[in-house]
Amino acid sequence: MRAAAVFGDLVRALLARIADSSRQMTSAPAQKKPPDACKCVKAIGQAFGKGVAIPKQETKLLMIGAVEASSTDIYEAVIALSRSIAGRIDLRSLLSGVGESLRRIVRFNHIGMSLYDPNGNVMQKHILEAPGSAVITSLRLPIHEDPAGWVWMNQQPLVISASETRWPEAVQLARDLGIGTTVLVPLTAGDNRLGAFGFSSVTPLNPSPAEISFLERVASEFAVAVESFLASQAAVRERDRLRRLFDITNALVSKLSPDELVSAISAQLSRVIPHEFSVLMLRDETGGLEMVDLHFTGAQLFDKALGHVDPEGMPSAKALATGKPVVVPDVDLAHYPSPEYRRFVELGCKSACSVPLVTSNGTLGTLEIARTTRDVWTDEDVEFLVQVARQIGIALENALSYRQLGEMKERLATEKLYLEDEIRLDYNNGNMVGEGAAFQSVLKGVQIVAPTDATVLILGETGTGKELVARAIHELSSRSRGSFVKVNCAAIPGSLLESELFGHEKGSFTGAAAQKIGRFELAHQGTLFLDEIGEMPLELQPKLLRAIQDQEFERVGGNRTIRTDVRFVAATNRDLKAMVDENRFRADLYYRLHVFPLNVPPLRERREDIPLLSRYFVQKHAQRMDRKIERIPTQTLEALTNYDWPGNIRELQNVIERSVILSKGPDIHLAMPEVTDRSSPAAARGRPGSDASDAKERARILQALKEAKGIAGGPSGAAARLGLKRTTLQSRMRKYNIGRLYQ
Repeated sequence: MRAAAVFGDLVRALLARIADSSRQMTSAPAQKKPPDACKCVKAIGQAFGKGVAIPKQETKLLMIGAVEASSTDIYEAVIALSRSIAGRIDLRSLLSGVGESLRRIVRFNHIGMSLYDPNGNVMQKHILEAPGSAVITSLRLPIHEDPAGWVWMNQQPLVISASETRWPEAVQLARDLGIGTTVLVPLTAGDNRLGAFGFSSVTPLNPSPAEISFLERVASEFAVAVESFLASQAAVRERDRLRRLFDITNALVSKLSPDELVSAISAQLSRVIPHEFSVLMLRDETGGLEMVDLHFTGAQLFDKALGHVDPEGMPSAKALATGKPVVVPDVDLAHYPSPEYRRFVELGCKSACSVPLVTSNGTLGTLEIARTTRDVWTDEDVEFLVQVARQIGIALENALSYRQLGEMKERLATEKLYLEDEIRLDYNNGNMVGEGAAFQSVLKGVQIVAPTDATVLILGETGTGKELVARAIHELSSRSRGSFVKVNCAAIPGSLLESELFGHEKGSFTGAAAQKIGRFELAHQGTLFLDEIGEMPLELQPKLLRAIQDQEFERVGGNRTIRTDVRFVAATNRDLKAMVDENRFRADLYYRLHVFPLNVPPLRERREDIPLLSRYFVQKHAQRMDRKIERIPTQTLEALTNYDWPGNIRELQNVIERSVILSKGPDIHLAMPEVTDRSSPAAARGRPGSDASDAKERARILQALKEAKGIAGGPSGAAARLGLKRTTLQSRMRKYNIGRLYQ
């Protein structure tokens, strides 16, 4: 309405001037030249208050006068212009309305406007062609390469002819379309510079100052409608973005897994920010990035390859370092030489935006939005992505906390069950009994290595107490407050051992109905005891080597690298060196375990400790069974001491427990004929330790070594011929001083 009122006043003043000029022209004598268009020019200039100077030479109206517009035409055109401005709802219809209103009084083939776009510092043209004229679909030029940019900056009108040389690209385009003249005037509403408004004609024109003044006035009124439309559009976009942001927040709230976040919001995000795929990168403990989710808005463009990514040489590295979004409008391998970035470019990525996921606790990672086109990333787009990234950061923080709590809860539940199993086991709380030199040598080694956190390999026959040595190492170390977790590699099938050690993800194999935490995670900041390490399957040994060496692993069926802080103690009754020679055990794993070997002697080599161990076990089992056993007869102790104990301490403990059960009085009576028989005088002549027995055994060992050509181990070695373990044979060779003959 304001535009209509202003135009009404202007038109009335203009028509009054034109009427005066017409009366003078009608009543003048024939010999005088009638008033020409100069007076109309003056009337138009004065009517619009521009103070346009009247040219000294006669000038013909070429833009308005050439179409022979009457005062009624001008009045009706201006009124129609006012109405069309008030009734249009988009830029093209606004432009169409102006064109329809002015076509009766202004000669042009194209009418258009160029709006300044701060995204890229360019002028975006919106052009409407007259029927039969060349079609210009879209034109976007940098501000300094476009004459409309000059008009926008200088706020002055501009007439461009075919001979113009300042803007070669724009002028050449006009020539190609056959345009002879273009008139541009500023499109400004108050202090808001919007762009430029203009007309072009195939016919060469020379508009007068009054005509340009008229077009400037039209442009100023038109600018009010354009400003209103742009403000309305901005409000609509802001409303839509807020709705999408609200929808995205609702979608994020319902997701508790990091690898579901991007897929949950991608559909909503693509309605506001057009893109082809998005990637969620999560920062790990080393400063690298873990690709946890990759989502396509349409068809899958390439195969998903989630995993660890080195951010060096990628836009992500800059986003993480600055905490601000990084826009890559075009392929830029010079600034981003990373192989990962190059791979995305080769897969079709043309432009991208990397937004850091900033929270109150730091930067968790980045959100990568990629396009296969070079569409401009506007400031509004980037700001919206920053808002989305904040919500993703909060949701990701909650998801990680939820996962950590879940893992902690599961770990505590598993530790509880594990400790309950340990309590039910009948062991002597880590106390080791003995006074002999061989035993004291083992204790000295334990005291030396325990505080160092080094990997320990405990060697010895079965039943010698290797687990007690491992517990003693744990109790004397700085990890004594942590868990002591043991795994018997021989007791678990090879197909299940990997899951037992490293855990598995839900659905990773048939029967994996839930996520399981492995023994490596349970032993975090504690000690992991790998018993019977020689029985570990060969195919699992490389993963164990990596876990020991790098302190990191992945669960079965998972792709997330888990880091732990674990001290490793391994034990075996096998000859690992011989197994390495026979390619039944990896050499690199052997040398990684063989940092500090501890040899636990068999019980027959520490006979002086048998009385102490016997008294300890009698007291322990008698107290547990509520039996009153006060004495171990001397004959019984001699029998126990003289026996070889092939089952070592475990066999001794079982014999004592059975004897306590069967003893009725205060004295214990052995319930093991093979022990009591060997204590009789008749058997003493042939028992181990007698000269005759020793001589015969030494002769058998020498004969076996001779047949095996001096080789003790292996399938055809002396130990196999004698039916002994290699460690047992080596012990007896030292006893009979045979070792020096066969090195």
